[in-house]
Amino acid sequence: MTILERARSIRIHTGLLKHFWADVVNTVMYLINRGPSVTLNCGIPEEAWTGKEVNLKHLRIFGCISFVHMNLDHLSKLDTKSKKCIFIGYGISKYDYQF
Repeated sequence: MTILERARSIRIHTGLLKHFWADVVNTVMYLINRGPSVTLNCGIPEEAWTGKEVNLKHLRIFGCISFVHMNLDHLSKLDTKSKKCIFIGYGISKYDYQF
């Protein structure tokens, strides 16, 4: 229940539609795995599994407005170079974001 309660709280706070529930749950799990755990004496589960120190500098606020740089090949000179998006989670590869 803790995962679903956190996901529900984040989704309602950011105002996202229920359609994005999977992205919210994935982000909650991502953050739980990189947060301190009482059962590990305040250690981080990701560090315990991989044996490597976890860098948390790439974390962003869920639901924040972001501007994503667009591919310049398909744009004319007067088109905008970025698109306004909402941050909805982390990707599979390192420092990959979903908008």
